Amino acid sequence: MILRGIGEQLRRQDWVAVAIELVLVVAGVFLGIQVANWNDARKERGAENAYLARIAGDARADVAALDEITRVSEVRMALFNEILPKASGQPLPDGFDSARGRIGIETVPPYDPRTSSSPGFSLFILTPLDDNRSGYQTMIATGAIAGLRDSEALKRIQDYYAAVDREQHFEIGLEQNRDKLVDAERKAGISPVRPMNVEQITAAMAANPEMLATAQNYWLYTNRHLKLARDLQAQAKKLAEWLEGRR
Repeated sequence: MILRGIGEQLRRQDWVAVAIELVLVVAGVFLGIQVANWNDARKERGAENAYLARIAGDARADVAALDEITRVSEVRMALFNEILPKASGQPLPDGFDSARGRIGIETVPPYDPRTSSSPGFSLFILTPLDDNRSGYQTMIATGAIAGLRDSEALKRIQDYYAAVDREQHFEIGLEQNRDKLVDAERKAGISPVRPMNVEQITAAMAANPEMLATAQNYWLYTNRHLKLARDLQAQAKKLAEWLEGRR
């Protein structure tokens, strides 16, 4: 209809009317493009918020998993704190100086002999962190991570998963040290599931230098793992809360 009207105005050489009709055409096209762009942007924001909500949920899952990880590590650390000074005849150090600076010793509640698992099993068991990052991996796979407009959100997410990677990489060394202790126990005729009390394990380590040395190394790895797990849990909580608060 507008184009037909323009044709009629041209035949009559009504240039003012032609100009008005052209302005209306251009304005209509412009508004149509703007509405389409607005709809596309709204859809993108909705998809982005959905991705970030999934990442917040993954971080919340990590918080829950790290509760159990720290609980298991705290029991192991407390048990070592009870056994190693008696087995070695020397107090445990309160920290270490390294190239990275002073490494402190994590504080844990005293070992409670009324815990459900046997002392031998408490030294053996460890809980690794599962890979709860489906939201982040989906953003990478779909390319949505490159289009994330919030640079602060991107930085926080990438920093968090870099910390998760460090935690999981360290757990490889932790498990290797656990296996060395189990091997030393095996050579001494001891099994992690063998019912032994704290005094019996202490005496066995005192009589076996290899077992004592591997236990001391495992204690040091447990201390570092506990520090990483506690820090990561605090970071996971902050990330989840920040992502949830920005929506």
